[in-house]
This record gives sequence, structure tokens and C-alpha cells, in this order.
Amino acid sequence: MTDRAPRSVWVACVLVWLQALVALAAATAFFAVLFRGTNLAGATAGLAVIALGVAALLAGAGYALLRGGRRWARSPVLTVQFLVGALTVAGWTTATQPWPVVALVIAVAVVVALLTPSAVTWTAPRRPTSEA
Repeated sequence: MTDRAPRSVWVACVLVWLQALVALAAATAFFAVLFRGTNLAGATAGLAVIALGVAALLAGAGYALLRGGRRWARSPVLTVQFLVGALTVAGWTTATQPWPVVALVIAVAVVVALLTPSAVTWTAPRRPTSEA
């Protein structure tokens, strides 16, 4: 096994980090709305905290995916992708911009990249080699 992550893992990580940046931007926007004043302060604060948590989760899981040997990192990333897919399909009829399509394409690309055989092998726990 090589010490470099497969290309599919790199693709997934770059896309996941892009999603983390978008979640961080959303959290920043929620905090701005909160500090400007809103009638829904509790809900806005909750959404800001959730967005920060998602950003941190995606950033950390992306880093763990690159390090390899960490099967746990695939689970939160894939879960977020399925949630993004469900939200984009649910909001398909109400969105007038192409953002739901972009979000869905990125989510599908991450899922496909993480389920390639090379990515699955890379993230599987490594067994120490015994020297005979």
C-alpha cells in the first residue's frame, strides 16, 4: 500500500472541504443576522451552531480521510451527502437558482468517490505487517 491517498479520496476531500466552507459561510451569515437583530433569535442561533458543527465535522472527517486507515471518517461524510441530496430534491421546486443542482452534483460526486474500491481500501484499518 502506498503512503499517498488515491485520487478519488483527494477529490472527495476537496469537495467536502468546499462544503465545509459553505457551511462556515452560512454560520457567519446566521450570526450576522443574529447580531443585527431578529424576531427568531433562538432559531437563528441554533442554525448558526448547527452550521458550525457541520463545518467542523466535514473539515475533520476530510482530514481523517486523507490520513487513511480511518473507516469512521466515511460515515459522517456519506451521511451529510445523503442529507444534502434529500434537501436538494425536496427544495427542487422552490429554488429559482441552479444551486440545488450544484449541491446535488457535488453530493453525488463525493458518494461515488468514497465508494470506489481504492477509497474503501484506503480508509480501511491497516493491519500491521508481521516480519518473518
